[in-house]
Amino acid sequence: MTKRPILIWGRHGILAQAIRRIWKQDGPVVFWGRTDLPATQGQQRLKICRLAPAAILNASGFTDLRKAEESPHLATEIHVQTPAFLAAMSRDLAIPFVTISSDYVFSGLGRNAWIETDPTEPVNAYGRSKLEGERVVLATNPKAKVIRTAGLFGPAPAGSKASFPERILRQVRAGRVPEVRSDLTTSLCYIDDLAADLWQILHGSSSGVFHIAHKGRATWLQIADQALKAAGISSRIKPTHTPDFPRPLCSALSTCRPEILYGQARRRSWQEALVEFMKRLSDA
Repeated sequence: MTKRPILIWGRHGILAQAIRRIWKQDGPVVFWGRTDLPATQGQQRLKICRLAPAAILNASGFTDLRKAEESPHLATEIHVQTPAFLAAMSRDLAIPFVTISSDYVFSGLGRNAWIETDPTEPVNAYGRSKLEGERVVLATNPKAKVIRTAGLFGPAPAGSKASFPERILRQVRAGRVPEVRSDLTTSLCYIDDLAADLWQILHGSSSGVFHIAHKGRATWLQIADQALKAAGISSRIKPTHTPDFPRPLCSALSTCRPEILYGQARRRSWQEALVEFMKRLSDA
């Protein structure tokens, strides 16, 4: 008897590509993007029902923070309306649902890493749309799983925006001196490790909010410096404090959820994960 498929909503992004590489599933995984879907939600609902998935994972996202600030309705469509629709579908079908959120739901005020139960207070349109999405998902389907992560990096699909370490490497190879914020502190998460943790969470019985990130925290300047060292490149990086739009000053994540304390992303530091990725870039 054929196993029911897992539906990944989002075909071309960095997370969907990592799932293709990492998941060792024993059943089918179906990836749907905009071109695979009918125009209306009613038609989309019918198509999902015909697929009869065993679970749904929302891997879509609006990653242009500047554009989210200028056109917040675009971020709302992807971060609120889409996950709300999928949460309702998963509730009606009585199947697991996972969606991705962000460290940007926090204010960034304070020095401690944020845990799942800390109060949220986003400072920009991107963060506000992510928080609204979290709330509507959990109100629609209390059994849903909301994953907050930070500083995602990994191989970028063709035509997609490269992650931060790769952009820094490209700038240096092009003969430019990168200007990098030294006043913003974050966590990091290698996309392949996130994909491995998502497989475990998707099949676990717990629900609610989870934080997934590597051990430790760093400024973006420290991350850029470590990325170039891992690539065997000595180059000057220009520190900057110039704000482009509001961002949380410290958005590092910590977890209190015992279900993922020993997950892939928790087993090693961000430096170790970054070294692996930069070696992968060098070998490509």
